[in-house]
Amino acid sequence: GRKWAAVAQQRSVAKYVVANADEGDPGAYCDRVLIEEDPFRLIEGMRIAAHAVGADGGYIYLRKEYPRAAQVLAAAMAQARAAGWIGAGFDISLVIGEGSYVAGEETAMLNSIEGRRAQPRLQPPRVAERGLFGAPTLVNNVETLCVVPWIVEHGASAYAAMGVGSSRGTKLLSLNSLFQRPGLYEVEFGTPLRTIVEDLGGGLRRGSLRALMIGGPLAGLLPPAQLDLPLDFEALAAAGAAVGHGGVIAFADDTRIAEIATHVFRFGAYESCGRCVPCHRGSAEIAAMFERALQGQRASAQDYRDRIEALAATSLCGHGRGLAEFAVSLDRYFSTELAACLS
Repeated sequence: GRKWAAVAQQRSVAKYVVANADEGDPGAYCDRVLIEEDPFRLIEGMRIAAHAVGADGGYIYLRKEYPRAAQVLAAAMAQARAAGWIGAGFDISLVIGEGSYVAGEETAMLNSIEGRRAQPRLQPPRVAERGLFGAPTLVNNVETLCVVPWIVEHGASAYAAMGVGSSRGTKLLSLNSLFQRPGLYEVEFGTPLRTIVEDLGGGLRRGSLRALMIGGPLAGLLPPAQLDLPLDFEALAAAGAAVGHGGVIAFADDTRIAEIATHVFRFGAYESCGRCVPCHRGSAEIAAMFERALQGQRASAQDYRDRIEALAATSLCGHGRGLAEFAVSLDRYFSTELAACLS
């Protein structure tokens, strides 16, 4: 609502609505299912958003790894255009990403749509003031836009009646293959993590739970002792985790914390846009530290913490800062395992 109001109040000849479908978090496939099962819901949500903010142009930025979703969307857009849903007054263009994880950050995504390198922009100005092609731009993810038609049909109070605190409505969660019943689930905010893991997911296929990753690698790991937390933006943030895009990845007790950390920081280094040295160089060095620890060689605790602090303090976007938050969760919940890697 705040985003929509900010764009609506801008005085500009051109405004844009952009659907962020660059779903890059490991284990997340909410957008893909929404698009492939009901592409018209996304188109309708964008049309309503455009009417609300006064936009005349729309873009869907779709992850390159979703070729079937691209085909479904293209066909649906053609039908919507023929039916007069889009076209005159408001049209939508489909842009396929080039495989960059960082392009999921809204300003990097706008650069990519403009044909430039997918690097985050300095803010301010916010995209609501100066976004795509320098015009006020509303950027929402697919799930947000897809819920808009339901709210219009049933009313805001019906949506607000679900959830808890300031986290209202529902959230899609994609449970990974380690669960007994992996798949996509829609749950009300406020649902305990234990209900998600044990009741919906049916527990794990092997072993016991070592750690839970919710919202992708740029959020913290949670130990089993935190399973009574509710799925709630504020509660998870206070615990050093995040709702994120809804990917729920469980790790069994046959996976070491150092293995998870190695993978996360290697992924972070590979997907860095290269603009911030502590991000693209520092995260690679941290990954190497954990790799050596797995071979019995402890890394310098001071060197490790210096790099984490640099990631947190000097990264331009949430990629580097998210990696730092991941490291903070290791220190908070898995200090014994982390201490075994450092000297």
